[in-house]
Amino acid sequence: MKSVFLKILFFILLRLPNFVFAFIFFLAYPIYKHLHRERAYGRVVKHLENAKSYCDGIGAEFSECFADDMFKGIYWNAIDSYRGLARMKSVTDRIVFENEEIIRDALQGNAKKGITASPIAAISIHQGSFELLHRSLCRYSNNVHLVTDTLGKGSLRKVIQELRSDPHLTEYSPEESRTLIRNLFKVKDVANGEQVSGNGILAMVFDQGKHTKGNKVKLFGQDSTLYLRLPELVNQMGAGIVTFRTFTEGGLRGKIVIRFEKYYPPKYDATISDAHKNSDAPLVESIAKEVETWIAENPAQWSWNYHGNFKA
Repeated sequence: MKSVFLKILFFILLRLPNFVFAFIFFLAYPIYKHLHRERAYGRVVKHLENAKSYCDGIGAEFSECFADDMFKGIYWNAIDSYRGLARMKSVTDRIVFENEEIIRDALQGNAKKGITASPIAAISIHQGSFELLHRSLCRYSNNVHLVTDTLGKGSLRKVIQELRSDPHLTEYSPEESRTLIRNLFKVKDVANGEQVSGNGILAMVFDQGKHTKGNKVKLFGQDSTLYLRLPELVNQMGAGIVTFRTFTEGGLRGKIVIRFEKYYPPKYDATISDAHKNSDAPLVESIAKEVETWIAENPAQWSWNYHGNFKA
């Protein structure tokens, strides 16, 4: 009964006009800000100051970003995320895809580029309307495996799962990673009797984690943690990795860009010669550098408020 009530509530709320959401933010945000000066709001102020000091002169987008901009950004991006999951045209008509050949080549192979088809891990961060990312992968595969553990086990999780659902997407908790890996690498039969690797996609965001061990990295000169152990594992087992991200361009009501960024071939660390290795974990280091660039380019759209940020 509770989940039915929540579904009806979500249906109504998502269809409220933007001026209502703007008015809610206008009323609620000053109260939130006052109550969280020593917590989430204070963390954001501190993190932004430290990052700006490290990246002095990096660009106007970063230097002009403040805590208020970030909270406003994640508020509107969350609304866009859930409206998009509800397939509302006010959001879906604004989505544009860039560099799609990166993921298509990774899944289907491209002999000219020396890419062999394989399952992949498509990984991103909590930036922009990130809830839209995972179902967008169903454009490229009917075998998408999403790892998520953010909403507990109650009615709200059930409602969000239904909203996020797609016939080609299966959702897993971190405790089900063995089952996920088995399904990711499951082979499929083809007409001539041969067996080939499926077009499986492991989908996850890797800048936040609960009850799991991460990878120590540097972000903006500060010790931090990214959660790349599962992508690392499947890469060592023979899956490629595709990094991708989303951000809103042209103002918070502008177009929603989903951009594929980089392809890492299977067993990436083993493909890097000792002469070109700058660390013991070149895959993790390269992805960390990507993340730093993504955040610096759209700082108001990343979740600086997460309590685990900049902790090793």
